[in-house]
Amino acid sequence: METRLQLEHSPTRLIHVDIDVNEIGRNYDPTLGVCADIRTFLRQLLAEIERRGGATEARATGEPWRQRIAAWKAQWEAHIAPAFAADTAPMRPERVVKEVQGVLPEDAILVCDSGVHHNWFMQYWQARRPQRMLNTWGFSAMGFGVSGALGAKLAAPNSPVVAVVGDGGFTMTPHVLCTAVEYNIPVVWVIWNNYAWGAIRDLQLGPFEGRELNTSFTTADNSQPYNPDFSAMARAHGIDGVKVSNAADFGAALQMAIAANKPFVIDAEVDVNVKPTSVGTWELPPLRHPEPAFGAPWRP
Repeated sequence: METRLQLEHSPTRLIHVDIDVNEIGRNYDPTLGVCADIRTFLRQLLAEIERRGGATEARATGEPWRQRIAAWKAQWEAHIAPAFAADTAPMRPERVVKEVQGVLPEDAILVCDSGVHHNWFMQYWQARRPQRMLNTWGFSAMGFGVSGALGAKLAAPNSPVVAVVGDGGFTMTPHVLCTAVEYNIPVVWVIWNNYAWGAIRDLQLGPFEGRELNTSFTTADNSQPYNPDFSAMARAHGIDGVKVSNAADFGAALQMAIAANKPFVIDAEVDVNVKPTSVGTWELPPLRHPEPAFGAPWRP
């Protein structure tokens, strides 16, 4: 309600365009709701602006804003660049994203499961083609990416398909390995092994002053992290599997897995203590929303 009131008293006018009429006004009350395909809508909008002779004026008045965006991009690149080169063990999340980006060909399909790895790919992945990155939105069911990668490969058999899935998400539906062998579906699973339900763990650590409950995977005496050897689990299913702990080895392992053109599992150890850089806020009532860790809220 607070957000709606702020919007109502703001000079901003909101136009919401969506192909699904049920989505219009779902989060904010728009001044104008338009049910349309966004590509068609934008083409018609640009054509009308051109017809009215407003294109030149719009470009001129928008230049200061574009310069501010360019400055923000430069700040962001300077902020994230150092972590991409880190040859650490376990791996930094940024380096995993960079290697996947560098190895996957342009026509590859990336399938992300629900989990903290999804946050990293949302921030760092640079999309190259439409419909080439599949995500678990909506209810964000864990295990979606583990299983959905099979469907993606069946739908696009000539495109490499790589599923990046958390260790928690993979253990929701590991039986897909049997299906992959039975029907010879060549999908690569990169298991983001951080020994935790990392997304929930981070949500607990923030509001509850560094405390967590049942979100880290450890031995019974809590003395050390525990997970099964996922590469050995893959081999038990008749699938090639490798375990990678050092960032310097990950790119070559992924190249090998894709070139094999058969089901393949990479058990990738990722540092759970490196948190995603927050550039926005996620309000979870009754908890107060945090300020972003990078930048500051933009207010007109």
